[in-house]
Amino acid sequence: MIYCDTSFLLALYVQRDFFNPQALKAAAKFTDPIPYTLLGELELLNGVHRVLAARIVSRPEHDTILRQISQDEAEGFFVRSPINQAEHFAKARELSRRHTPRLACRSLDILHVAAALLAGATRFASFDSKQRALAHATGLRSIPGVVPHG
Repeated sequence: MIYCDTSFLLALYVQRDFFNPQALKAAAKFTDPIPYTLLGELELLNGVHRVLAARIVSRPEHDTILRQISQDEAEGFFVRSPINQAEHFAKARELSRRHTPRLACRSLDILHVAAALLAGATRFASFDSKQRALAHATGLRSIPGVVPHG
């Protein structure tokens, strides 16, 4: 199973994102649905609102992206992945204790990696170098294998 962080998911939906071509290429190879946690949903939808605020997309593009996300969930590209909040934060605290002293992890990165582990993911799709380092340290394989610098 592949867990996708916000940097990857936004790149799928925002054509002007530097990583859009790499995200589309990688996602074309996915065979399983993507776990969609409440954290992932909040981060993705907030990211779409942020690219509107930054004028990276127009209001019609923004609305089209939101409709596409809903359609993708309805069609099974995303599958709701309920995670017990207490377990999620316990796993995140464990990851923080074990990896932040060496990797200087950010809290949201830790929460995403904890969610991926609790969802049973073996691969982690991200363009965020710090998050990829944490995912790797926990045994998750990063997608794509190499990230171009933007």
